[in-house]
Amino acid sequence: MIDVKPKSVLEQPIYMLTKATACPYIKGRVEKRIATDITYNNKVYNELALNGFRRVENWMYRPVCDNCSACKSYRVDIKNFELTKSLKRINKSLGAITFKIIKNTATTEHFDLFQKYQFERHSGGSMSDMDENEFISMIETSPIKTKLMEFRDSSKNLMGVILLDIDDVNLSAVYSFFDPKLSKLGIGNYMISQCLIFGKKNKYKHLYLGYYIGEISSMSYKSRFKPGQILDGGDWQDVIN
Repeated sequence: MIDVKPKSVLEQPIYMLTKATACPYIKGRVEKRIATDITYNNKVYNELALNGFRRVENWMYRPVCDNCSACKSYRVDIKNFELTKSLKRINKSLGAITFKIIKNTATTEHFDLFQKYQFERHSGGSMSDMDENEFISMIETSPIKTKLMEFRDSSKNLMGVILLDIDDVNLSAVYSFFDPKLSKLGIGNYMISQCLIFGKKNKYKHLYLGYYIGEISSMSYKSRFKPGQILDGGDWQDVIN
């Protein structure tokens, strides 16, 4: 008898193709996504992440755009990560800011900082009009283990937040936001550095940082975290820079 069992989860008929919409990254292009609801099938999360999918609430998605493959999944090899000279300077200047891993429960304090971040950094973007209920859903809706990495200064003021997925061997930074007044000091880089240091202490393998597009300057920060890998043509390839 012929074995017709699917070889991988990607061959199972549980995916939907979204309608074409304006690309949020490259002006003049359109975006399509393949997506699946993992609410009752969360065991597929690891394999989907390995194949370039990202999570938003109970959905996993990946771009499948016509005539464009600019978005490349980016991950960092946690075990071999080392702070560069520039990251060491940032960590020294912001060393008074510490973090705690807490339950992914949204608060008004979180939402206020999120709104401030959106207004200063992404005004007019797709998330800038998000209301508090939508924000709560983004933070709290997850069918897998998800935490908040909460950063505070010495006076306990909230400085930044990373929404962090945690599986058996990997970490994934779903979304992060921070106080824009610390942008010039490198607060975003500091937060990712601390996430990687946390991952190294706890023996995680990779930190997934989402999609990387070489021509988009706002994504260039991801390549500062090394050793990095991008998913290209179905294989994870080392980034040489």
